[in-house]
Amino acid sequence: MENTSNLIPPTPKQKYVRGWLSFFLFVVGFGSLFSLIMSIVGFSSVDNVGFITCLFSGIDILFSLGLVALAGYTIYAFLYIRPNAVFLGKLYVIIIFISNMLVLLSGEMPDTGWDSLPQVVKALVWSFIWFSYLCVSRQVENLFPKEERMVFKRDKYFAVSLLVIPALLLLIYFISYLGNSTAVVSLSPEKGEYTDGVVAFRAPKGLLCERVDSISDNIYHSFESGDSIWGTVVGVYDTNTTEAYFKECVDSWRDTALDGYDFSVLDMNTGLVDHNVLRMQSIRYITDPRLVWTFAALFSPETGKACIISCFATTPVERTEGVVNEMLQTIRFK
Repeated sequence: MENTSNLIPPTPKQKYVRGWLSFFLFVVGFGSLFSLIMSIVGFSSVDNVGFITCLFSGIDILFSLGLVALAGYTIYAFLYIRPNAVFLGKLYVIIIFISNMLVLLSGEMPDTGWDSLPQVVKALVWSFIWFSYLCVSRQVENLFPKEERMVFKRDKYFAVSLLVIPALLLLIYFISYLGNSTAVVSLSPEKGEYTDGVVAFRAPKGLLCERVDSISDNIYHSFESGDSIWGTVVGVYDTNTTEAYFKECVDSWRDTALDGYDFSVLDMNTGLVDHNVLRMQSIRYITDPRLVWTFAALFSPETGKACIISCFATTPVERTEGVVNEMLQTIRFK
């Protein structure tokens, strides 16, 4: 009887995603969902309603949604051994690298949190590692031989649409930056105003105000009224209006010479002054005589500028806050 076993075609081995490749897919899925959640949380925590801020937040959420869609498409392609899987995986990693590089170049990163400098650097390093893995992995080569890989037309459209969003964010950032730079040059004081080139203001009646050019090329104004009221006014570029950031500013402006004295927080106010976001806090130090420190930050979402007022006084808190409020009403950002 003739042996027909050699005539039976061998059963093809099943291809499965496992090991580091399965972990890569987990990172892709979890990372995209986490990015979307943080974008939504970040938008909901924005205190001002400036057009630029809302535009950035809206584009960021749109980008995160696109990233989730790409992640889902990538995971599907790998699990079902599609010929475009490797392209999609590399595309996801490249987009993550570009988006984090833009954050790094912008320089606007908090000291802590998921979007801080250490986390951004880690994301860049891991993007390089995962891209290298997709290029040299034996498992990837066995599952997706190079001669069988393909890039569909829809994949190219997907890539272009996602890459356009970071480019749009970069364009808006530079337009905003150039607009702000122009504002510094063009801002000049009107009659009775003081300016450091960033903001302009008027000193309340009875206050002696003078411009100070520091050694580090920073310009600010000091003011005083005898021995009872004295302080500083300075314009900066800043758009972070969150309560947590304001507390950091208060801590950085605190006079360390008063650290040994007991104190009490009198009040903390938030509000709007001519569509600009105001945060203000007053602290009473138990000194002799009693000393009240009022710290105010007025943010302009339209121009990306902020004005800081730090005022010390031995007068009642109503008088101190009255001086600061009167000055706040005169601040001009453009």
